[in-house]
Amino acid sequence: MSPSRLVWPLLCLGSCAQHAGLAAEPRSLSLEGALQAALSNHPILVMAELDVESAVVRVRQARSVRSPQIDAGGLAKRGLSGSANMFGLNGLAASPDPEDMAFSGNVLQDLLDFKRSRFETEARRAEVEYFEETLRAEEAALVLMVTEAYYSILKALQQARLAERAVAESELSVRRAASLLRAQLGSGLDVQRAEHRAARAALNRAKAGEALEQAHARLAEAMGTEAGRQFSLAEPERSPVQPGPPEPLVADALESRPELAAVDARIRAAEAWVRRAERERYPRIMAMFSGGWTRFAERTLSQLLFGGFGIQLPIFTGGRIEAGIQQARLALEKTRAVREELGRAVQLQVIEARSDAVTALEAVRAARTGVEQARSAERLADARHRNLLADALEVEAARTALAAAASERNRARYDYEIASARLAFATGSGTSR
Repeated sequence: MSPSRLVWPLLCLGSCAQHAGLAAEPRSLSLEGALQAALSNHPILVMAELDVESAVVRVRQARSVRSPQIDAGGLAKRGLSGSANMFGLNGLAASPDPEDMAFSGNVLQDLLDFKRSRFETEARRAEVEYFEETLRAEEAALVLMVTEAYYSILKALQQARLAERAVAESELSVRRAASLLRAQLGSGLDVQRAEHRAARAALNRAKAGEALEQAHARLAEAMGTEAGRQFSLAEPERSPVQPGPPEPLVADALESRPELAAVDARIRAAEAWVRRAERERYPRIMAMFSGGWTRFAERTLSQLLFGGFGIQLPIFTGGRIEAGIQQARLALEKTRAVREELGRAVQLQVIEARSDAVTALEAVRAARTGVEQARSAERLADARHRNLLADALEVEAARTALAAAASERNRARYDYEIASARLAFATGSGTSR
């Protein structure tokens, strides 16, 4: 094969590789951008918003009972006129003539339902509040999920870089052991030990790479985007802050947590449903007007119009009404018990989250001291190497220790950010869209 035939495939291969590299370029992303993407696109929030809209529709349905109900009907029949009742028609269309064709318009209005529709509307409105607070709770949980995934990537990236440096150091150690063996200043066992450490370092690098891939997948899932997406994350610049005392934090949580507000709305709805069930003991007074036209029958105008009042009074229902009231009351008591248990769980969550944040802050301070000590050791090793008192491996080990200390400091800072986000979630301060 001539050289010219090899040039074009190589050029095409290089071009394809370049385009593939551009296609796989990580997407630049800040924490604020990740949160905005999650709060705009995630299916969990879409479903929660649909629940709110459905609850609003149910309010309109409950209020519609207070308005006049207007319908029109028509019927053509022959013989056995009473059998036409199966159609459930109102007004003139349900007349008892054996042979008839009739059309009518009807107006039905509840004059007095003893606040049945009012209490049902109140219950439906409280349910709207419940779903709105549930939406806020979903947003807060999503904010926490994205924040944890974001800093998990940064932590995994630190671990991957440290593992890569450890591999370089182990390879240098293998070369040194092999050189000593060739100079008959070392043994084969030393070479085997160095090779074993190099293999372990390579394994740790592979594990760190897989952990980084998983962290990217978790962030993509939290944002509601496609899996397998790589991100180039911006480093947040925030100064650690000492958490406040637990008592005000617990008070803020009991006041601000959307989960508690959602259960409170559910309690108000249950109370309204109890009052609605109790109103079934009372009568219902209705008014109806109907007017229309009929064929095959000679009727006067008064016979084509109908107006009347009706009353429906339950006398004996076999315990149905009482059972409905009892069921509503039991549901109310259960919701109140859920509220009490959730309140205690929130208090415990706040205390634990604050404790974790305080511990993470102390870890940040300790890691800073470790970086200062490692930097001093690295400067000492470099000076010893310049004065021929230490070899390159000792300098590389000091630099690796400094890199490990810096990585530990960064990971401690990321752990603090995660703990701070969990504390914000626990206190209800991380729910803003």
